[in-house]
Amino acid sequence: MRIHGWVVYAGLLCGMATAVAHAGNDDASIDRDDQQVMSTIAFLDAHPDLKYRREGWLAFEAGDYEAAIGHLTKAARFGDKMSQAMLAEMAWKGQGQTVDRPLGYAWADLAAERGYRQFVALREHYWGQLTPQERERAIEVGQPLLPLYSQEVTQVTMSKHLRKARRYMIAGRVSRGGDVYVPGVGGLWTKIRGHDFYAEKFWNPEWYQEWNDQVWMDPPKENVDVGEPATVPGRE
Repeated sequence: MRIHGWVVYAGLLCGMATAVAHAGNDDASIDRDDQQVMSTIAFLDAHPDLKYRREGWLAFEAGDYEAAIGHLTKAARFGDKMSQAMLAEMAWKGQGQTVDRPLGYAWADLAAERGYRQFVALREHYWGQLTPQERERAIEVGQPLLPLYSQEVTQVTMSKHLRKARRYMIAGRVSRGGDVYVPGVGGLWTKIRGHDFYAEKFWNPEWYQEWNDQVWMDPPKENVDVGEPATVPGRE
């Protein structure tokens, strides 16, 4: 399994892909409005799992593996399974570090916690390649990762961050006529309908987790055009 085969999955925040959203929501697809929300700086700042995954991927693509590891490790602290899988591949292949196959397995084991099939397959592939000695070391190096990066810990961390970020957004947003104006790509102010920006699937921790589960259980395949940002009068 090659890491480049996962680039489309990282498109949740880059405007590259569409996927299935929260199963309990009437609108079950990520449409253009959703993509517009996810492409804004304000949204990414409130969702560090996606923000640092994006920065890590951009650094990886630029060949700056050291920076990529730093960003992806931050995303992993918020439970981003894609980032944990990328860290696994980079350790396994020695990108930005010496080759460390046991550490690669340990990260892959974390990435597979929620049963996403592509990450489970990666973990099992790694395990099959390890020697008996490497398997023992994989268990040893994996133990110190659990208090910081396991699902049990990161879900609490992410939930607290989402609730705090939502309160901050509601208190400090710039709004007119039901629309929300937030910084977008390049610092341009983007107009978004408040109903879209504050959708429960983005801010309710339980819904957000279910939404992520749906995305990774059924990986995205299509492209979406995010569109052009709108400029707030007086803020050019």
